[in-house]
Amino acid sequence: MAKRAKKTAPHPKRAAPKRAAPKRAAHPATDPGAALRQALLDLVEERGWIDLSMADIAEHAGVSLAEAHRAYRSKAAILVGLTKALDARIIEGLDADPLEGSAKDRLFDLLMRRFDILKADRAAYRRLMRQLPATPAEFAALLCRLRRSLSLMLEAAGLSASGLRGELRLQGLGAVYTAGLRAFANDESEDLSKTMAEVDKRLGQAERLSDMLSRRRAAAA
Repeated sequence: MAKRAKKTAPHPKRAAPKRAAPKRAAHPATDPGAALRQALLDLVEERGWIDLSMADIAEHAGVSLAEAHRAYRSKAAILVGLTKALDARIIEGLDADPLEGSAKDRLFDLLMRRFDILKADRAAYRRLMRQLPATPAEFAALLCRLRRSLSLMLEAAGLSASGLRGELRLQGLGAVYTAGLRAFANDESEDLSKTMAEVDKRLGQAERLSDMLSRRRAAAA
């Protein structure tokens, strides 16, 4: 199993391993969008996704329903916003902690930075993975956003996501990320060793397949 070249910045410590859900936050949120995103994760962990309402999320975040609606029009939009915020956090972190190594190493690093962030709310994301397919419209919205996220990771790793070759890369990275998510759902370790091993294995398989196809194209030419 490949070792990660360098440690990502540690996630800020949370006040408690499991937060109670107050009726309303003690202080008004200075960033309603961020408050709504965290409130969604808190409540998914506690109550689940399917019956969660925008009113519940707004109340937990300490914002009015009107203010919540101005930030996000639905709980699906909050979920998409979580993914966008995660993408931004990863990309912004590259200035201080740039990627190194081969294309496989760079993709491995990007994927594991993603899982490191998800780990802070691991229980909520696990519950989402189980329940989100039961709400097809919201599930489709997230899948659409994840496709853009994976395209961004390819580009950040120096690999084009354009054209037929880019589409093949996108499909391959999607399969790797899906396998990583399955491992993540059952990974209790602090360092995500099982997730790392699965991502490394799947990227290795994708790399070997890509090399084989490249050799065949060269031979045909």
